[in-house]
Order: sequence, then structure tokens, then C-alpha cells
Amino acid sequence: MLRPVVRTRVRTRFDDQGAIVADLPHASGDTPAEGAPANSGPDMTRKQFLTAATIGVGGVMGALIAVPVAGMALAPVFGGNDFEAVKIGDVDEFEDGKFIKVVLTPGADQPDAYVRKKVAFVRKNASKTADKLALKGQEDFTVVSNTCMHLGCPVQSSNAGFVCPCHGGSYDADGKRVGGPPVRPLDRYVWEQRGTELWATGLYALKSDGSKAKHRDPGQHTDGVEGLLYPLQP
Repeated sequence: MLRPVVRTRVRTRFDDQGAIVADLPHASGDTPAEGAPANSGPDMTRKQFLTAATIGVGGVMGALIAVPVAGMALAPVFGGNDFEAVKIGDVDEFEDGKFIKVVLTPGADQPDAYVRKKVAFVRKNASKTADKLALKGQEDFTVVSNTCMHLGCPVQSSNAGFVCPCHGGSYDADGKRVGGPPVRPLDRYVWEQRGTELWATGLYALKSDGSKAKHRDPGQHTDGVEGLLYPLQP
């Protein structure tokens, strides 16, 4: 079978002074038009251009979406969690061994004070050993949050301690979990006495053994392997 013969011609290029620049072989029929610039490399096709443009636009849009999401996810890790000190009540309002429900209103003079309200249960302790979970220097009063450590429902006080009406979580008289789905003891408020007044100056979480842990949201473990699965909180 005969194959077509491709004839190759030599094209001589000259510079502006008439000197030979190079002899470039090219196939017959491929001679560029008179005055057309020499092709120094492969041209980008329309398909390649559209593909590159699509990838570039997609990358920019992805970055615009990812940066705010990453900021919200990492904010609890690097941000602060300032607690605004709030008055609990007068010291003589509380009785030994009895929890009293108190509404805390941080920034009472602010327009959003109503939605910032918190509820705590306050008990005056008859002895330094009455509260088994008390930190050093916090033995005289027990101030626990009413937020259940399962899904955040408000707990209610009972004869035995605290119970959650939502899913049956139960705690003893010191707020330690004794049954149900909660993952840790009730959160505690740090208190201090200012003259004849009792003030809450901070909020912290407890580990299962009653030791202090950095504050976490309801449902988040504070110790064990599960505690490593959650981001650090301020």
C-alpha cells in the first residue's frame, strides 16, 4: 500500500538587516500567511481557557465560603469568653442546706438584658465539707447552673438533688450526675462575697470526678477519650 509523501521545504528567515536568522523546515501546505507572526508555542484553546476560568472562579467562591465558616469554627478556640460579674443576692437571703432559685441578669441596664438572663441554684453550706465538689475557697456557698448537661434543658430541684424534665437526667445534691443521658456534672458559678452581697464572677465545667474543667457546651465531655473529640474552649 502506497503512503502519501509529505514534502518538506526549508523556509529561510531574515532579520531587518537582511541577514539569515534560521532555516526552519515545515511541511507543505503549512506556510504561514504573509506578515503573520511566528508561533512560538501551542496556543490555549477555547476549551482550555474556559476550563481554567471555571477552576479559578470555583476556587475564589470556595475561599469566600470556607473562610467565614472556618472563622466561626475556630472562634471558640482562639477567642475569649468574658464573664460579666452579676449580683446573686444578699448573703443573709440564703439558708443552710437549702437551695434557692435565683435569676441572674448580667448587664441589667442593657437593652438585651432580658435574653441574657441566667438561672442558678444557690445553697449556703453549714460546713466546709458539706459540698463534695466545691473548689478550694468556694466551700461556704454552692452555686450551680440550672442548665442540664445533656441538651441544655433547665433542671429542677428535688428532694434528692436535681432532675431534668426533658430526658430524665438526674443529679445528686451537689450537682453530680447520677443517671440518665447527661455527660457530666452541672456547671458551677464562681462566687465571691462583696460586703454583704454575693456575686457570680465566672462559670466553669466539672469533670466526672468533680475537678474543675474549662467551660464547655451541654453534651460535650470534659474528660476521658470523648473529651479529646471536642475543640478546646476558652
